[in-house]
Amino acid sequence: MTVLNITADGLPSVLLVLHHAVLASARPLDKTTLLDTVAPEHFVQDPKMTRQTLRRWTELGLFVESDEMISVADRPTDRMRGRDLDAWTRRTACRLALSESNNADLWAIEGARSADLTRSLAWMLAQDAYRTQSGDLEALEAQQIVNPDRQLLRNSTRKNGLRYWAEFLGFSRGPGGDIDPTVAVRDVVPDILPAGGGMPAVEFVGAVAAALPVLDGGRWQRAVLDEIDTSMLAPLQTGQLSTALSRALMCLRARGDLLLQSRADAGASITLTGFQGIRPDLSFQWIARPGKETSS
Repeated sequence: MTVLNITADGLPSVLLVLHHAVLASARPLDKTTLLDTVAPEHFVQDPKMTRQTLRRWTELGLFVESDEMISVADRPTDRMRGRDLDAWTRRTACRLALSESNNADLWAIEGARSADLTRSLAWMLAQDAYRTQSGDLEALEAQQIVNPDRQLLRNSTRKNGLRYWAEFLGFSRGPGGDIDPTVAVRDVVPDILPAGGGMPAVEFVGAVAAALPVLDGGRWQRAVLDEIDTSMLAPLQTGQLSTALSRALMCLRARGDLLLQSRADAGASITLTGFQGIRPDLSFQWIARPGKETSS
């Protein structure tokens, strides 16, 4: 079981439709009825992809199957529709894909659960986000990973799988597959900071790493970097963030989702990385979320 082999493991677009169909029902759905609803035989010549997507994400914990009935483990507390429901599916799938239970053996080939996706995301997000697109990844992998047991993409099917799932989960964007985890970081911000709240910037980065362990300091990215030739990556100074996380924070700052502030009393600094390298003018000690002011 893997995720990146999209011909056998399913597609994000199919996952969205399946998840929405199950969420729309207050009760568990008959498995056959669900599959017929999502991929009716008179419209879909081969419904295999729907069955494969359902099977894979049941194994990963998004769906629950009991006596041929399908339900979900988690439901939104508020009634959602459209893009809000898409975002709920994305956030839930991301949390499960990066979870401990689905990455027990990060380097497994057979029975990898979601480890093939996790290790590939962790490696991708360590690349130069300003200069790297999905088409560059195979050449970069050949330069950085010499151990054949640690190869990530292996073939074009897995490369395409990474491109599809990275964009769906919020770690890349655009037809070129630009590395950009803005959406994924934005998704976890409410769990880290309440509206109107703030915290030292170093603690915020640590909280992001805990929620998205494929980014700076996260356990999955650390494990991957231990296995590659990091001399091929641009070195980072103490407190300097990767281009990927820097891009996300700059975008969230520009959108008004986060306030990046200089506060001499808030401890150590983080420094963002721009297209030309480290940006000393973008050093911050405090990160806050706009909203009603709190007593803290």
